[in-house]
Amino acid sequence: MATVARPETPRQLRLMPYGRTSTRQVRDGIWEPLWGGRRALVEVMGRHVSFRDEHDVTLDGFDNLREAIVDCARAEELVLDGYLLPAPLRDSSDAESPIGLDAAMTAGQVGKQMLLGGGIGNEHRDELAAASARRVRLHATSPTAFVAVDLLWLDGEPLVDLPLQERKRLLESVLLDHELVRRTMAVRPPVETWFAQWRALGFREMAVKGANSRYTPGHPNGEWAISMIPRR
Repeated sequence: MATVARPETPRQLRLMPYGRTSTRQVRDGIWEPLWGGRRALVEVMGRHVSFRDEHDVTLDGFDNLREAIVDCARAEELVLDGYLLPAPLRDSSDAESPIGLDAAMTAGQVGKQMLLGGGIGNEHRDELAAASARRVRLHATSPTAFVAVDLLWLDGEPLVDLPLQERKRLLESVLLDHELVRRTMAVRPPVETWFAQWRALGFREMAVKGANSRYTPGHPNGEWAISMIPRR
């Protein structure tokens, strides 16, 4: 794993990509459904909110979401890793209204998913379809929500060297839920009982992250993995 300098300012933070690690190799995993949407860093500095995407490009617009994030923040300075996706977020108890990947798919993406196939195996076809459908085009003026999955900075201090489970605990205390702002659910083993529920809610993939994993901005750390949610 590459040596990554500890960020001294929020602007030095970058999204940490997932590696090619198998979920079986992740030690002491925390399991999450993988959201469809546009992954972004959200930087909160007082009443100012900025968004940066996976290419470190600043995103304009999403004014209503910015206001909602300020209302939900319980600290002066936050940097969050998470996903922008179409609003409204549906109630996770309503299995008739998917909140995962299916909720973010456009008609064109559904068509692409149905047409993928040919000589490749079903599992690989499903992975390609799910990865394609995760890439959602969002307009700056469209209703947009945010789901937070990690906390990287808190009131002047980088948190990247803290274990993931500690960052999750802090996230719970500094970000409230809102119609447009949520924290993702995360569970510890045994997790098999969650698979059917996640698929019913529209999720097709899951992320498995080491409970003690550190956040390495801009570089995979070998302790985060993505896989398809088993069908049974």
